[in-house]
Amino acid sequence: MINTQPKKTFTTINYERQAETPLFDALKVYEHEQVTSFDVPGHKRGLDKSYQLNYYGDRTLRHDINSMPRLDNFDHPTGVIQEAQRLMAELFLADDAHFLLNGTTSGIQAMILSVCKPKDKLILPRNVHKSVLNAMALADVTPIYLVPEFDTTFGIAHNVSLKSVEDAIKQHPDASAIFLMNPTYFGAVSELQAITTLAHQHNMPVLVDEAHGAHFRFSSELPMSSMEAGADMAATSLHKTGGSFTQTSILLVRDTLIDRHKVKSVINMLTSTSASYLLMSSLDIARQHLALNGQSRIEHNLELVRNFKARINQVPGFHMIEPNAFSQQYKQALDETKLTIYIDHALDLSGFEVYHLLRNEYDIQMELAEPNIVMGIVSFMDNETVLNQLLDALIDISRNHFKPNQEVVPPILKQMDIPEQKMGLRDVFYAEKKSVPLSEALDEICAESLMIYPPGIPILMAGERITQKVIDYWSFINDQPIVKIGAENKNEVFIIDNKGDN
Repeated sequence: MINTQPKKTFTTINYERQAETPLFDALKVYEHEQVTSFDVPGHKRGLDKSYQLNYYGDRTLRHDINSMPRLDNFDHPTGVIQEAQRLMAELFLADDAHFLLNGTTSGIQAMILSVCKPKDKLILPRNVHKSVLNAMALADVTPIYLVPEFDTTFGIAHNVSLKSVEDAIKQHPDASAIFLMNPTYFGAVSELQAITTLAHQHNMPVLVDEAHGAHFRFSSELPMSSMEAGADMAATSLHKTGGSFTQTSILLVRDTLIDRHKVKSVINMLTSTSASYLLMSSLDIARQHLALNGQSRIEHNLELVRNFKARINQVPGFHMIEPNAFSQQYKQALDETKLTIYIDHALDLSGFEVYHLLRNEYDIQMELAEPNIVMGIVSFMDNETVLNQLLDALIDISRNHFKPNQEVVPPILKQMDIPEQKMGLRDVFYAEKKSVPLSEALDEICAESLMIYPPGIPILMAGERITQKVIDYWSFINDQPIVKIGAENKNEVFIIDNKGDN
């Protein structure tokens, strides 16, 4: 695979230390103690056996506890939570690691609120997740958007180029920070190390949404992780590709340009004081398993993915991105564990229809769909059996739906134009709004972000002017069997009510 980044080497892991699970071990000890509970939570460790929550098991209820001296405190850890976080930081090559219990969303909020003051500029890609927009609204930050490289065949945005970042820094040398994705939802990886070096020359910290890159650390055949590339902060979803419970992530910090104490105070501001020990212990367990088994399992699964890709490219109606050609065309690396599968126009189905067909007819749940693609995620827990199940299903779909003389060409956004930003995100949040028919919304200011979920990347962001292209595309999206985030009535959209008459 051609990688546009410098050659990566696997950084040695201290396997003896990483075999420890201090938080999980402490919970197992507490589980067997005959404690009479006069504290929260109210299920009292399953005291009433008729309560349906006991369906999840006695051990689950005994591990769902509140903070206490022997089991440490999330807000100001000095014991087993602190030690578990230290092990996480060591594994991911960071100075600090903070457990996150509200997903990478809370990590993104913490990064932006820690670094940016109201009205500060933040340089970032146009195709960021909606959580970034919400964080900027909270912080009252001014976005400086970068146009990502756009794939007109697949109909998806990839990552941003080094040159686009260089140009943005020249035009906005007063920006407070640069925000990047490593990788994008579809696996594209920019020249993060070079961008980070450039940013640091201008005293700008680099903040990274690494929601889909928790596994990068564990193979020299994968792109660089954020900490390996020298980034200053990264919010990393261990629950996505690292094996921890849903909703758990970590915030990695390198403290050269970052105030580590402010970071912790912001995390405490955003997190419940009743932090879940079940969620935290899953991070402790996932970290240990990745450290001891991640490299061998991930590299084995990379071979399975490459074999799957070679076979699917022979199935009429489907093909996948070829990493070498991708790197040559876009000057970006590719995370091969993302199964981004193109739906040929000769297949009489859209990507959305293939997504639902796989779920309803073949019991296969993909991650997401777009007009021309379906996408799945392979983690180190997958195996050859499940990949073959997907392959067989796609072969069957091809057999039933491939019609080379009857092309279906769903509309796609041909390029990532940046609409005119008419209002700031925070101003939109507090503005009066009203709902109007989509057909009457041309040139109005959109009062909500319009997006498909997943992935949650906005087609139009709040505060931007509604164009005819967006109206046409959103009309197509409204007829698809997918989750749409926008006005409750699919034929309407919320706009800014300048008259305040709603």
